[in-house]
Amino acid sequence: MNSAFLTRLHSPERPVIVFDGAMGTNIQSQNLTAEDFGGAEYEGCNEYLVHTKPEAIAKVHRDFLAAGADVIETDTFGSSPFVLAEYGLQDMAYDLSKRAAELAKQCAAEFSTPEKPRFVAGSIGPGTKLPTLGHITYDELKEAFIVQAQGLFDGGVDLFIIETCQDVLQIKAALNAVEAVFAEKGERRPLMVSVTMEIQGTMLVGTDISGVLSILEPYPIDILGLNCATGPDRMAEHIKYLTENAPFVVSCIPNAGLPENIGGHAHYKLTPVELQMSLHKFIEDWGVQVIGGCCGTRPSHIKALAEAAATMKPKERKVRIGENAWMNGQVFESETPRPTLGYTPSAASIYTAQPYEQDNSFLIVGERLNASGSKKVRELLNADDWDGLIAIAKSQVKEGAHVLDVNVDYVGRDGERDMKELVSRLVTNVTLPLMLDSTEWQKMEAGLKVAGGKCILNSTNYEDGDERFFKVLELAKEYGAGVVIGTIDEEGMARTAEKKFQIAQRAYRDALEFGIPPHEIFFDTLALPISTGIEEDRENAKATIESIQMIRENLPGVHFMVGVSNISFGLSPAARITLNSMFLHEATIAGMDGAIVSAAKILPIAKIDPEHQKVCCDLIYDRRGFEGDICTYDPLTKLTELFEGVSAKDARSNNTLADLPVEERLKQHIIDGERIGLEDALKIALESYAPLHIINTFLLDGMKVVGELFGSGQMQLPFVLQSAETMKSAVAFLEPFMEKTESDDSGKGKFLIATVKGDVHDIGKNLVDIILTNNGYKVINLGIKQPVDAIVDAYNQHKPDCIAMSGLLVKSTAFMKENLEVFNEKGISVPVILGGAALTPKFVYEDCQNAYNGQVIYGRDAFADLTFMDRLMPAKKDGHWSDTEGFQGEFAQFNQKGRKAIEQAERELNGEPEKKSDEPEVIDLVRSEAVLIDIPRPMPPFWGTKVLNPEDLSIDELFWHLDLQALIVGQWQFRKPKDQSKEEYDAFLAEKVYPVLDRWKERIRTENLLHPQLIYGYFPCTAEGNSIYVYDPAVIEQGLTPETATPLVTWTFPRQKSLRRLCIADFFRPIAENQFDVLPMQAVTMGHVATEVAQELFKANNYTEYLYFHGMAVQMAEALAEWSHARIRRELGYSDLEPDNIRDMLAQRYQGSRYSFGYPACPNVTDQFKQLELLDTERIGMSMDESEQLYPEQSTTAFVVYHSTAKYFSA
Repeated sequence: MNSAFLTRLHSPERPVIVFDGAMGTNIQSQNLTAEDFGGAEYEGCNEYLVHTKPEAIAKVHRDFLAAGADVIETDTFGSSPFVLAEYGLQDMAYDLSKRAAELAKQCAAEFSTPEKPRFVAGSIGPGTKLPTLGHITYDELKEAFIVQAQGLFDGGVDLFIIETCQDVLQIKAALNAVEAVFAEKGERRPLMVSVTMEIQGTMLVGTDISGVLSILEPYPIDILGLNCATGPDRMAEHIKYLTENAPFVVSCIPNAGLPENIGGHAHYKLTPVELQMSLHKFIEDWGVQVIGGCCGTRPSHIKALAEAAATMKPKERKVRIGENAWMNGQVFESETPRPTLGYTPSAASIYTAQPYEQDNSFLIVGERLNASGSKKVRELLNADDWDGLIAIAKSQVKEGAHVLDVNVDYVGRDGERDMKELVSRLVTNVTLPLMLDSTEWQKMEAGLKVAGGKCILNSTNYEDGDERFFKVLELAKEYGAGVVIGTIDEEGMARTAEKKFQIAQRAYRDALEFGIPPHEIFFDTLALPISTGIEEDRENAKATIESIQMIRENLPGVHFMVGVSNISFGLSPAARITLNSMFLHEATIAGMDGAIVSAAKILPIAKIDPEHQKVCCDLIYDRRGFEGDICTYDPLTKLTELFEGVSAKDARSNNTLADLPVEERLKQHIIDGERIGLEDALKIALESYAPLHIINTFLLDGMKVVGELFGSGQMQLPFVLQSAETMKSAVAFLEPFMEKTESDDSGKGKFLIATVKGDVHDIGKNLVDIILTNNGYKVINLGIKQPVDAIVDAYNQHKPDCIAMSGLLVKSTAFMKENLEVFNEKGISVPVILGGAALTPKFVYEDCQNAYNGQVIYGRDAFADLTFMDRLMPAKKDGHWSDTEGFQGEFAQFNQKGRKAIEQAERELNGEPEKKSDEPEVIDLVRSEAVLIDIPRPMPPFWGTKVLNPEDLSIDELFWHLDLQALIVGQWQFRKPKDQSKEEYDAFLAEKVYPVLDRWKERIRTENLLHPQLIYGYFPCTAEGNSIYVYDPAVIEQGLTPETATPLVTWTFPRQKSLRRLCIADFFRPIAENQFDVLPMQAVTMGHVATEVAQELFKANNYTEYLYFHGMAVQMAEALAEWSHARIRRELGYSDLEPDNIRDMLAQRYQGSRYSFGYPACPNVTDQFKQLELLDTERIGMSMDESEQLYPEQSTTAFVVYHSTAKYFSA
C-alpha cells in the first residue's frame, strides 16, 4: 500500500498524530437554523449540511486545521443509508459521503505543507441499530456501509476510521464493507478502528477490552483505540491494556471530560491544558501515537494537543506494518503472517477473551450441543426448542467449558437457518466463545453473521480437494476466526502418525501462504475408536498421540483440537469416562492443548484406580500380550470386564432449580433468564397463589434483583433483556388464568415515552420500555424524532401517570426543556423523567425543574425509571402524591429535589465520594429478609464478664490458633518469589523459617515474654432497625424486660444498599419480641511486657529479632482472640460445629462471626470506647487514647454474633 499517511505515521521520528475535535459540538456552536439544514424535517442531520450549508462544515474543518490538527474527519458519521433513512435521505448516502470527503480534502489541501502534511479520515459511525441485539442483519449493515465507503473512497479520503463502535458485530460488518470496496477499486487505504467503552467499563453490548482486541486482531487494521463516552481518566485502564497487548498503533480520542448541561448546552469540565496534561502519560509512558478530541473538544483543545505533540515522543512499541512485517525503531520481517508481538492468541465471546493456551489446563470445548452426536439435541432442534438448546449450553458453562461447540447438521432440516437461530441466541445467553461445527461452510458462515465474538471454525480438510479447504480459510480471514484442520486428504482419513503429519505439514504451508498465522490453526489429528476390537483400529490412539508429538516438534505455534469421546465409542458409559480421561491425559503430555469433551465426564487422574489406569494405557498403546499367535492379555477385554455392571455417576446436578421452594424457584428463573421448567413452576405456584400475586410478588422480586445487578455493573445488557424475555413468557402463560379486572390494560400504571424531535437514538428508550413492560406497566412508546405536539396528543389520548423523554444529543436536552414549557401551557403536570447521555443531574434538577410546574426526575438508566414508578403508583393510590409538590406523607423521603438530588445522582453516575447535605439522610431501617428471625436463641452460661490470666491459658493452645500465613507472609514478609515453585518455597520454609518459629515459641514459653490476658462476657441486648441496645447484665437478676429496662449503650450500624441488604442488627432478636438476646464481647492483650521486649530489641539494633518477636506478639493476640471466640461458641452450645483444624477456623467454617469496630460492617471505631468501658478493660491494663489507638499495641477487641448467617460483609 502506497500511503502518505502511513509513511508519516511510521516515519523514523514517529510523530504523534493529532486528529481534530468534535464535529457535532462545533456545528452546534454556530447556532444553525432549521433552514440551514434544509428545513425542519432535516434539522439535526449534520451529514446533510454538506449539501445545504457546506460552508458550516468547511468552517469546522478549517478551525481545526488552523489549530494544528494533522487529520480531520469527514462529516459522514451517520451518512450510511440506514441512518439517513430516518430523514428520508437514504438515496443520497453515496453522494453525501463523496461530497463530504471532497470538501474535507479541499480544506486539508489549503493547510498542508511538506513539513506538516494534512490528511482526511473518512468517518463511519455505528448508526442507531445493534446487529448483536437483532436490530439489523449483518448483510443489511454491510451493504449500507459499502455505499458509504464507496462515496468516501471516491471522494479521496486518505484513511478510513470506523469509530464510536458499540457492537463488535457492527465493526466486522464495517471492516468487511471497506475491504469489499478495496477489492472493487483494486487499491487499499489505511484502516483505523475506534471503539467506545461506556462508563461501566465495556462496550454497549458488554464487550470488555480484552474481547475487543481478540476480535479485531485478525483484521488488517493500522490503528486501534478508543473515542467518546468518557474523558481520558476513564479510558486509562483500557488504553494501557491496548498499549501492552495490541500489535497496532494505539489511539486515544476522549471527550473533554463529562459535561455540565446548562440551559441545554454542554459545558465541559476538561480545559485544553487539562486534556493536554492527561494525555501526556498515555504518549510518553505507554506509547499512544494518535490523539485527538471527541465530544466537547473545540479548536482550543486541539491547539493544546498539537503544541504538546510537537514536543513529545511516544514510547517505543512493537507494531505491525504489514502482513509479515513489524517495527520497533526498525523494520523486521516475520516468517509467519500476523506476528503476535504482545498479543495473547484467544477466542472471544461478545463479552470477553478466552486464551487458546490455558494455565494448568487444556482448552476445553464443550461437546454436547451437537446434533450429529446427540439425540437430545436433534429432538430439541426438531421441536424448534431454542430454550432447551440454550439450557444445554448453560449447563456446559457451569461444568467448566472454555468454548462451546455448536453443530446443527441434521438431515432434512434447514441447517443455515438452524445455525443462525441458535447462534444468535447463544451469543447473548452465554459468555463463552463458540466453535461453529459443520461439514458445510455455508452453515458456518450463517453462524458467523450473527456471532460478534471471535469463533473457531470446525473444520476444514482436503477430502474434497483444495476448493473447500481454502473456502473455510477464506471465512476465517473475513470474519476473524480460528480454524480446525482435520488430517484428511483426497485419499481419506489418515490412520498412521506419519500420514497425519504429512497432511498437517501441507495444510500448515497452505494456511500460512493464504495469510492464516500458526496461532489460529488447530490440528485435529483424529482420535478414532480403539474400542471396536478390529485389528486395524488397535493403534488409532497411539497414532494420534505420536502425530501430536511430531506436529508439536516441527510446526511451531499451532494448537490442537481433538474429539476425545470418539476413542471409546461403543463402550459402557463408566468405561468411556475412564478411558477418555486417560487418553486425554496421555495426549496432553504429548502436547495436545485443546479437546472437544464434556467437562463433566472427565475424571482427574488421581481419582482413577491405578489398575484402571494401567489397563487404559495398555489399550491406548496397544500393549496386548501374546504367546505365539495367541492373545493372552487383551486390555479391551479386561476394561470391559472391569466396568461390567458399573454405572457412570453424574458429575453435576440437574435439579438445582427444582430443589428450591416454588417461590424462590420462580424468582431465580427470572434472574437467570431461564425459561426451561418455567411453566412447570408456574403451574405449581397456581395451586397456591393467584396469578396476579405470582407476578407482583415472586416474578417482580426477580426483576428487582436484575435491576440491582444491572445498576451495580454485575449484569450486562443482553442478560437484562434475557430476564425480561423470561418475565414476558411467564406473564403470557399466566394471562389466561387471570380475571378481566386483574388483567386491566393499564397494568400497574401507564407510562408514556418518546425520543424528542431531531434525535434518532432509541436504544435507551427501548430498554426502558422492555424493563417497565415486564414489570407490569403499560408503556406507550411513541418512537424517535417525536415533536412536542405528538407527545401532547398521546398524553391526551392515554392519560399516562408519567411521561419520559429520551435523547442522546446535547441539542435534544434543549428540546426537552422547551417541551416542559409547552406542557405547562397545555395544563400537563404529571411527573416527567428525562434520560439520555447528554443530560446531567444539575441540568435536570435545576434548569428543567425550574421550567416545569410538575416534578422532573433524572433517569440515570432504565431501572431508575422503574424505581420511580414503583414509588409513584403506591403513593398516588394512598393519596400521597401531588403533581406540584411531589411525594408527601410517608413517601416524602423519595422526593428528588434541589442540591441533594443533584449530589446523589452525580454520585451514582460518577462514583464520586458522598458529599454532606443540609437535608437529613433517608436511612433504610428495614431488616434483611436474608436473615431468619425464628431461630433458637442460646442462653449464656453466665451474665457479665470474666477475666482470664496467664495461668488460666495454655500457651500451646494459643500456638495452635496461630495464623501462620499472616505471621510468615504478612508479619515476617517471607513471600514466595514469582519464579519459585511451590515445592521450592515449601522447602525454603522448612529449612529457614520454621526453625525461627520454633525458637521463638520456645522463648515465649520459657522467658515469659508475653502476658496474655482476656476479658470476655455476655451482655443482654435487643435490636431495632439498624441499632443494637446493650443492657447492664444486672437487668436479668432484676427480672426486667426490654420494655422496662434502660440500655447502657446504643450502637448503630450501616446497612448494605444492595445484594442481601445486611446489617449487624439483623442478627439479633428484635425489641418487639420483648425478650433479651445475648451479645458476647471480648478484649484480649499480650500485655505491656510485649511492647517492652520489642522496644528493647529495637534499641539494641537487633532489627531481625525485633521483626520476628513483634510479629509473633501481634499474631498471638489474634490467636488469643480466636481461642476466646471458640470458647464462646462452645459455651453457647455450638461445639458440635467446631472445626478440627486451624485452616477451617480461619476460613470461618463455624457458627456465626466475630466483628471488631472499624470493620466495614461496623466502621465507627469510636464505639470501641464504650465497649472497653462495658468490659472494664482497665482490669487488664488495656485502654484507648484520643487517636483511637489501643494500648498495649498487641491487643484487640471484638463482639461475637452467633447467628448462622453472620459472616464478614461490607456495608
